[in-house]
Amino acid sequence: MTTRTSAPGKVILLGEHAAVYGNPVLVATIDLRCHVTVKERKDDLYILNNPAVDVNNFSFKFSEIRKLKRKWNLALSLEAIEKTQNFLGERRGLDISIESKIPVSSGLGSSASIASALVLGISREMNHKLKKDEIAKLAWDIEHLIHKKSSGVDPFSVTYGGVIRYQKGKLKRLKIREYPEITIGNTEIPSDTGEIVADVMKLKESFPKFFDKYLSVMVDIVDYGHKSLEQGNLEKFGEVMDINHGLLSAIGVSSPELDKLVWATRKNSRGAKLCGAGRGGIMIALGDASKEIRNAGGKVIKTKISDEGVRIEKKPISS
Repeated sequence: MTTRTSAPGKVILLGEHAAVYGNPVLVATIDLRCHVTVKERKDDLYILNNPAVDVNNFSFKFSEIRKLKRKWNLALSLEAIEKTQNFLGERRGLDISIESKIPVSSGLGSSASIASALVLGISREMNHKLKKDEIAKLAWDIEHLIHKKSSGVDPFSVTYGGVIRYQKGKLKRLKIREYPEITIGNTEIPSDTGEIVADVMKLKESFPKFFDKYLSVMVDIVDYGHKSLEQGNLEKFGEVMDINHGLLSAIGVSSPELDKLVWATRKNSRGAKLCGAGRGGIMIALGDASKEIRNAGGKVIKTKISDEGVRIEKKPISS
């Protein structure tokens, strides 16, 4: 038997960085997806292929995983294999191939997408049917290896799909008649989520009273945005995005490159903000802001908000 799965990327619409401290966040999945193929072997070997990070026909045994996880291009996949099979309580050799159209280290949730697709693929190939909540929680646990202290927003959003309000491992799907058009601008500067989150934590420790108020304001931001989206009021939602970007800049997670793209798109966009960890990576604008992004030196990522989370693929993966 061969199992093929996929999971989407995601964009944070409102509330990044505050989610680490238990705040709500608005997040949406997009139609860029990671695909995983898993096939059970007749021996105890694991063969891994992930060309995007230069892993080709890499062979290992389960007992070697702990040592091999020290290598950056193997860490996520091996953590997923180890944690999923430990959760299932059995081990079998597997052939695993990973293909992804989601840019890495950009704020689009590539690691969560791979983790979620791997959990579903491995478990289904081993004849286990996990609930979405189990997949999301396993993917969350796997993500800690990459992001040190993951809020869980990425693995939960890519597992369930759609536009959701997430808080502390719980989510609510928003009731939206029509998803807004979005444009993503990529600075093509890698964003180190773990390092940036740690820096924000230091700021919190240095200015605890300020940060408490900051977190309170971020709840208001998400509440305003939540209501505006469900009402279809994109003018107000765009204004909330603009305010959110200013607040993220205040805690030091923007960058000159991000600010340049954000301000360029605001000429014709209802709202724009950095998206994800910051200091590189991506920004997001409402509407079609492709021309403004290119003119400002950014790379346009063509995508749209989508409904589907992690899934079993019935057809072969197209190139």
